[in-house]
Amino acid sequence: MRWDSLKLLTVVPALLVGLIFLASCATPPPTQELADAEAAYADATAAGCPECAPEECAAAESALKKGRALASDFCSELEARRLLIDAKALALEAQNKCSIPAPPAPAAGMKDIFFDFDSDTVRADAEAVLQENAEAMNNDPDLTIVVEGYADLRGSVQYNIGLAQRRADNTKAHLESLGVDSSRIEAVGVGETEIFGEGSSSDAYQLNRRSHFAEGNSPGALIYFKRAEQDPAS
Repeated sequence: MRWDSLKLLTVVPALLVGLIFLASCATPPPTQELADAEAAYADATAAGCPECAPEECAAAESALKKGRALASDFCSELEARRLLIDAKALALEAQNKCSIPAPPAPAAGMKDIFFDFDSDTVRADAEAVLQENAEAMNNDPDLTIVVEGYADLRGSVQYNIGLAQRRADNTKAHLESLGVDSSRIEAVGVGETEIFGEGSSSDAYQLNRRSHFAEGNSPGALIYFKRAEQDPAS
């Protein structure tokens, strides 16, 4: 009798542990998470993520492979689900990174110039660039230019439009002083932007404080002015 009691005392706890273990593993397979992760990764790959977001793309692929391998393993469903959710998030991040448009390139033969913070004065390092731009325009009498003035994100929308316009006007005036006919240059203050440098670092701010040389008309500036009319000044 004592021996039977000892066996019961040994077997029952073991059975309870086994049942608890099985209950903890009783989760459905991550079928939907796998489908979502695979679809997100396919979209990111189609967007060119191996080239435009290689780190995020590789991380998404790795998490997807690990999650897919664990999805059918008994008692690994929770870890598989976590990996697949991570894979989807990484793939979406890669796709978003690839969706950021490339900064517009200057017109052929032109180079952009940069400004100090809250300044519309043409810097000394910009004078040599404008000299080259003037020579390119004087050598091509059919070339007409839109000088687009930009500012970084600091300051109100209305203030930055005015600052950007002064930058464009001073750039145009400098080109005129170098012999370029004023009828061939349009000065447009576009305002604040992140298209040349994303974020709030000093490097990004510097990249966005510029006069950009576009050839012909400047539809981007008109779109910005329409937006600015709707935005209250901060």
